Amino acid sequence: MIKFKIPEVNLDKFQLFTAFVLFWIGMGWLGLALSLLGIFYNAILVSYILLGSIFLIYLINFNKTKIEINFRFFLIFILTLISVFIFSFYATPTIFSGRDQGSLSEAAIRLAQNHHLSFASTASQEFFKIYDAGPALNFPGFQYTAQGNLATQFPLGYISWLAIFYSLIGLNGFAVANSITFAIFIFSFYLVARYYLRASSAIMATLLILTSFVFAWFFKFTLSENLAMMLTWFGIYEFVLFTKNKSRFYLLSSLTTFALLVFIRVEALGFLAVITAILLIKYKDWKYLLFTVIGKKIILIVGGFLVLYFFNLTIDSPSYYSMLKGILSPFISLGSGLKDYSSAESVPFFATTFYVLKVFSAYALFNFILFGLTGFVYLWRCKKFEILVPFLIILPTFVYIIHPSISADHPWMLRRFVFSIIPVSILYAVWFFDYFFKKRAYFYFVIALLIATSLMVFVPFLTISPDKNLLPQIEKISANFIDSDLILVDRDATGDGWSMMTGPLNFLFNKQAVYFFNPTDLEKIDHSKFSNIYFIIPDNKLDFYRQSNIFPKLMPVQDYTINNSVLAIKTGEKQEMFDAPIELPTMQDITIYGKIYLLKN
Repeated sequence: MIKFKIPEVNLDKFQLFTAFVLFWIGMGWLGLALSLLGIFYNAILVSYILLGSIFLIYLINFNKTKIEINFRFFLIFILTLISVFIFSFYATPTIFSGRDQGSLSEAAIRLAQNHHLSFASTASQEFFKIYDAGPALNFPGFQYTAQGNLATQFPLGYISWLAIFYSLIGLNGFAVANSITFAIFIFSFYLVARYYLRASSAIMATLLILTSFVFAWFFKFTLSENLAMMLTWFGIYEFVLFTKNKSRFYLLSSLTTFALLVFIRVEALGFLAVITAILLIKYKDWKYLLFTVIGKKIILIVGGFLVLYFFNLTIDSPSYYSMLKGILSPFISLGSGLKDYSSAESVPFFATTFYVLKVFSAYALFNFILFGLTGFVYLWRCKKFEILVPFLIILPTFVYIIHPSISADHPWMLRRFVFSIIPVSILYAVWFFDYFFKKRAYFYFVIALLIATSLMVFVPFLTISPDKNLLPQIEKISANFIDSDLILVDRDATGDGWSMMTGPLNFLFNKQAVYFFNPTDLEKIDHSKFSNIYFIIPDNKLDFYRQSNIFPKLMPVQDYTINNSVLAIKTGEKQEMFDAPIELPTMQDITIYGKIYLLKN
C-alpha cells in the first residue's frame, strides 16, 4: 500500500501573510489565463478556491505556533473591517455605460456570461457594417474585431478579476472584489509603514489612509486603481522584505505581483524598471545578480510571464495601444497639459501642475504631497537610500503631477494618484513628522490636525452613492421591449451621459440597446433584422432630432421618467476653470422626462 505523506511547510509569520495574499494573486493570474484561453468557467474557479483554501488552512494549522496577533495588528484588522463594511454599504455597482467604470464592469459581466472575451449581437453587427474594425463608438469601451465582434479596449487583468466575483456572487461581487483588494492594500501599507516607522506612527499613517476622501470615493467604482493599490503595495512590501533578508521567496512574490500588475496598469513597467535598477546598483555584477541572487527557477517563471504577456498582446492589442499612448503622452505633449472638461481643449503645460496642486488642496491632499516630498528630499540628501525604496519604486508615477493625461474634472482626475502617489506621500509625510517633532505630543497634534482636515472632505462624501436608484428604473423601462427589438438610446436619456442605460439593457435585461448619436446611421442598417425599432429620447433633446429627417417618422408610445442623483461639477470656460478657486462637487437630484418612440415604417 502506498502511503501519502503531506510535506511539512515551515513558514515564518511574514511568509504566512504572503501565502494568504498569494492565494488571491494566484486567483488573479488564473482568471487572466482563463480569459485569454477562452475557458472562463465557474467550475475551474471553484476548484481553485477549494484547493487553495484547504492548502491555506493546512499552512495556518501547521504554523499556528508562529502566528502572532498583537493589539496593534488587531486594531488595524478591526479598522479595516469597519471601513470595508461602511464603504461597501454606500457603494452602487457602477454598471452604466459611458465611462471607464461602466465599460470595465460590462466587459467583466460579458466574460462571465460568455466564458470568453469577444461577443456580438444582431445590433452590434449592423453597426459594424457602418464603422468596420476599430473603436465601436456605439458601444463605449469596446472595439470591433476584424470579424465584427466586440472586444474590450481595456487591459484584461482587472476585468478578469471582476469577472471572477461576478460569476460567483453576481453584482454584489464587485463590492466584494474591491473589499478584498482594499483590505490587502491596507495591511500591506501598514506593514511597509511599520518597517520604517515606530508602531504608533505606522498606525497613524494607516489612519490617514482610512480617513482620506480618495480611497473611500474610488472604492465605489469598478476602476483598475482598486486592484492596483493592492498589487503595488503588496509588491513593495515583498521587495522590502527581500532587500532585508535576501530570501528568494519574497523576490519571487514581489515579481509575481508586479508582473500581474503589468496586465492592469502601464505604471507597472516603471515600477519593474526601478526595481531592476535597484538590484543592479546593489549587486553591480549582472551575472551574479541573474544566476546567484535571482536563480534559474525565478528566471524560468519570469520567462513564463513574458510568454503570457506577448500572448495577451496578440489578443488584447487595443488596450496596449491605449497604454502606449499613456506612456508617450507626457513626452509628445510638452506644450499642453490636462484637457479642459468644459471645452475638451488642452491648457498650457505650466498651468497643469498648478491646477493639479489646487485640486490636491481642495481635497485635503496637498499637505501629504508637500511633506512627503520634503521627507524624500531630506532622506536623499542624507543618502538614506534604504529608507527610500518604496518612494523610488513609486517615483515614475510622479510625472502625473506634471502631466496627468486625464480629463480635468474632479474628483475623477484624482484616480491618477490614488494607488501610488497619495499613499507614498502619506507614508513619507508621517516619517517627516515623526523625525521632525521630537516630542510625541506635537507629532500627534499634527496628525490629528491632518485627520480633522481630511474628515471635512471625507464625511460629506462618505454616504454618497451615485446612481443609487437608477437600475430599477432602467429595468422598468426594459419591460416595454422584446429581445428582437432595436432600441436606440440618446446619450442624455438618464440625465447623465456618463451613466447611460444601454449597458444594463444589454447584459442584464437581454435587450438590443445601442447608444445612438448619428441620425444618418439609421439609413445604413437593415431594419428587417428587428421586430421594431425604438428610440428613447429625453424631452430636452428633441431639437437635435427635429433637425434630421428621423423626427417625422417617430411615434410616441410611452412616457418615461427617471429620478437620479448625480455629482454636480462646476465647469466653465478654460480661463475660469484653471484660474478660479476649486469648488468641491455636490450631489444634485434630477428628474428627466422623456418618451419612448416607435419608428414608423
